[in-house]
Amino acid sequence: MIYAKMQEILSLLLSVQYVHEKNVKYDYSTQPRPCHNFVFMLEGKAIIQSNGERILLKAGNILFIPKNTIYTAQWIAKPKAVFHSLHFSFFPKNDSLANMKIPVQLLDSLNFNHLYDLLKDIERYQFCKDTNSFLALAAFYQLCGTLLHNVKFELEKPPYTTLSPALTYIEQNYRKQFSVQYLADLCFLSPSRFYYLFKEQTGVSPIVYKNRIAIQNSAQELLSNKEKPIREIARNHGFVSPIYFERLFKKSFGKSPSKYRKEESLV
Repeated sequence: MIYAKMQEILSLLLSVQYVHEKNVKYDYSTQPRPCHNFVFMLEGKAIIQSNGERILLKAGNILFIPKNTIYTAQWIAKPKAVFHSLHFSFFPKNDSLANMKIPVQLLDSLNFNHLYDLLKDIERYQFCKDTNSFLALAAFYQLCGTLLHNVKFELEKPPYTTLSPALTYIEQNYRKQFSVQYLADLCFLSPSRFYYLFKEQTGVSPIVYKNRIAIQNSAQELLSNKEKPIREIARNHGFVSPIYFERLFKKSFGKSPSKYRKEESLV
């Protein structure tokens, strides 16, 4: 019960250390990150390029890569590149980073050792299903409170107020089947007017919007539950057909779910 309540706040919390013994480049210029990331650089160097900016990441630095970021990363092994990454994402109703435009950026790392101890606490307790899960959550929020205090961001335009009831419903119930009529009723609009406004303001149809959320959340689960079969993950996120799920996933991320899981486990 306690662990379940924790999962109502966070859809993903995963702390992993990575080691590269040779130079490696990863290109995320066409596949936005499905979650936020704090990167603690322990050994070696990395060059991160995003939105025309070039960031040199050295040992003792902490980098923030926000959700939906497009970037490239070159890990330079001298003699090896070692970094510890915290992947995290909130459910929409609990996302304090929503409606913010946040660039990739270096964070204050004056207390690197203390902050890294918090990260290791998260790693130690992240899979506990008893009261120890609160220790992971406490360390996580302490880490966020410290690192995000002076983060650079711009407020985006407020969400579409007319469509807010439908958008919120889709985000929280994307696993279910629902009609345009049902969504239109939530917004007190006719189906034709609702569909027109939805596509005008989001750029896609309601079903595409729903599938995007489902695919993004399934990508998170591919990382947080690496032993769970892909077919089961697809079903958990509302896809009856594994073939349809794989086709949509590949369209979004440029690779199959199995390849995505394998490659992301190395990054």
